[in-house]
Amino acid sequence: MKPRATYRVQLSSEFTFQQAADLCDYFQALGISHLYCSPVLQATPGSAHGYDVVDPTHISDDLGGAASLRHLLDAAAERGMGVVVDIVPNHMSTAGRANPWWWDLLAHGPSSRYADYFDIDWRPAGSTLKDKVLLAVLGDRYGRELEAHALTLTTEGDETVVRYHDQEFPVAPGSLDGAHRERVAADIDELDRLLERQHYRLAYWRSAQDELNYRRFFTVDQLIGLRIERPQVFADSHRVILDLVADGRVDGLRVDHVDGLRDPTGYLTRLRRAAPDAYIAVEKIVATDEQLPSAFPVEGTTGYEFIAAVDGVFVDAGNEPAMTALYHAFTGETQPYAEVTRASKQHIIATELATDLVRLSGLMHDICEADRRHRDRTQREVHEALGELAVAMRVYRTYVTPDAPPTEQDRAAVRHAVEESTRRRPDIDPELIAFIGDVVLLDRRGDSEIELSARFQQFTPAVMAKGLEDTAFYRYNRLVSLNEVGGNPGTFGRTVEQFHELCARNAATHPHTMLTRTTHDTKRSADVRARINLLSEMPAEWEAAVRRWSELNDRHRPHGYPDRNIEYLIYQTLVGAWPIDKERLTEYLNKAAREAKLHTSWMSPVAAYEDALAAFVEAILSDGEFTADFESFLGRTQIVAFGRTASLAQTALLLTCPGVPDIYQGSELWNITLVDPDNRRAVDYTRRRGLLDEVANMAAEEALARSDEGSPKLWLIARLLRAKADHPEVFAAMGYSPLEATGAKARHALGFVRGPLLVLVPRLPAGLGGDWGDTQLVLPKGRWTNVLTGATESGGRSSVAAILERFPVAVMTSAG
Repeated sequence: MKPRATYRVQLSSEFTFQQAADLCDYFQALGISHLYCSPVLQATPGSAHGYDVVDPTHISDDLGGAASLRHLLDAAAERGMGVVVDIVPNHMSTAGRANPWWWDLLAHGPSSRYADYFDIDWRPAGSTLKDKVLLAVLGDRYGRELEAHALTLTTEGDETVVRYHDQEFPVAPGSLDGAHRERVAADIDELDRLLERQHYRLAYWRSAQDELNYRRFFTVDQLIGLRIERPQVFADSHRVILDLVADGRVDGLRVDHVDGLRDPTGYLTRLRRAAPDAYIAVEKIVATDEQLPSAFPVEGTTGYEFIAAVDGVFVDAGNEPAMTALYHAFTGETQPYAEVTRASKQHIIATELATDLVRLSGLMHDICEADRRHRDRTQREVHEALGELAVAMRVYRTYVTPDAPPTEQDRAAVRHAVEESTRRRPDIDPELIAFIGDVVLLDRRGDSEIELSARFQQFTPAVMAKGLEDTAFYRYNRLVSLNEVGGNPGTFGRTVEQFHELCARNAATHPHTMLTRTTHDTKRSADVRARINLLSEMPAEWEAAVRRWSELNDRHRPHGYPDRNIEYLIYQTLVGAWPIDKERLTEYLNKAAREAKLHTSWMSPVAAYEDALAAFVEAILSDGEFTADFESFLGRTQIVAFGRTASLAQTALLLTCPGVPDIYQGSELWNITLVDPDNRRAVDYTRRRGLLDEVANMAAEEALARSDEGSPKLWLIARLLRAKADHPEVFAAMGYSPLEATGAKARHALGFVRGPLLVLVPRLPAGLGGDWGDTQLVLPKGRWTNVLTGATESGGRSSVAAILERFPVAVMTSAG
């Protein structure tokens, strides 16, 4: 059963299978066809998200265990709903004995049956690590920790383990006998010799940056890459989930971080064979000029490109010069986004991904050594050429394998990177850069070339994700509503035509792709972004306000901290998330500053900067003069009201555009949340259940009158999901045709027709100001009924104001 509409829940020990089961009647009443769950397999004990799986053969005890999951699946089925489950094929957590595969590997090393389950380089070039895994877990240098007796032996039953604070590690069989155990416990030299006999090396945590010999999830040392391309690893890690699919208890799978896999197409092909009838969506960021590979046997993506398209069409592109000038003048940050991105990628490659690039460079240098035209290349120039090529990639990755020659999209991506690298770095021999490009595309074949190509294609997604999403997105603050996963902050708005192009393409190629507006990974909720987008419509008012607030708040910056760039971020964040308390705002800004890595970072926190930032937040939120002026600005510009109008418009698009709409937990009401953990807080379902009962029989006008409660949004979602359930053939109609409006306010109208379905919403609501004037729309032939208000219109020329008289959006159906 393919989903009609999903509702995403974040499972944890605070929100278990049982609690989700108890809400199935609410989800059914809302109109949901499928409950969409975060990972259900056993994760690190206490995990708040489930992506750190430790045992894929076991349903999470923290969430309630296998029996409780069956109860949830039964509860959903009893109400006619299915379930979609998030799976994590790319990595596992290294959480000690909680991960039995990892524990066995640490105990037995290369002879472990799980040695080839994980992506480990057992003999890294230029390293003393031989048949060992580097575990960068120590708070200080190894020798200091040893001499401080922080490393000890502990016997638990028949097993002796190495303990470091709350972490423990196995002792290899045969490396310690009873008599020896007594000596080791009393002598750190003996303990040192014992540790040298293990299949792992305990090391200072900072050494991971240069010495780590396994592939991670991005830069998270505690998440080790799986070799899921190996049939036995696939079988063992998917057996439990695929059994649920085969039994008909799970209808769909959401594949996390598919670009991190060695061979995404091969993996998805194997998954499709194992689950031929399942709904499969991949977490894949598709760039503006990129399309999902046609070889992927999936229904589509999880919808990040839809987020970017919707936000883009609600930004007034005509005001880009004014907004850019303000940003540059106020912050002093004058680099264009492309340069910020380049610098951010370079920073990530030189620091957090340095060990990954070293591994790639060694492999590429060996390839050069075997080629007479490149035999005398130095390690340094190969290293720099590879790094430059990775920086220049404009998509997350290519999808070349020995069995899948490069597509034209792959070739175009690498060709662009080669040309850009050559232009940017004339000091690097262009022939070397071109040679690497040929190897990545496998135009040069051999075992080493195949390995380099696969590794490079796994490397670039990490460079993009960490360089863009987790660095550049926190450095470039021109209009932060555009700094969203899947988006491009350098593109200030999108045209209506571009939006229609995406929808038409989805209708033609992936009619069941997932659509979303808010996820567990978005930097800001859709409703926060909707407010911030409005600033693009009022650059003069915004500039005056920012300069006035900054002058007012200079008294709270005695030493010039925080910097103007983050101050500009603060004002935008307040617009998007007001009202917000100092704790939530400080937590968010601290994360933002660390992600930017300019004044402080996760690796090297700078207490003086972070303290100054916290003090500034507390001071301005306690300053009655500032908060009064700020609230006056919100009132004069009607940002909250216009933001709600935009939210209703975007919600209508989410529920009617080609694809499967996903509603993130809690966002059926106004959802004013920031990046995690803010967006993963507990949801008040008691309130939502009560409001759903209240709005069930409301007219449009009554729902609008209760806007502060979030009633209009809940009412709209419930009405449209009910209509989708009652008339699936209407809402699943094939085809997609834009509607063209005429009149003075025509640019504010966004509409389309899908067979018997017609949708009309407003865009750029601040500029519209609620007055459509003489704007008209030509409706296709037939008699159209508004499913929200019951009003009818005949085909032909109609007034937009009349169509939207009773509610800000219109969804209409026609019998002929």
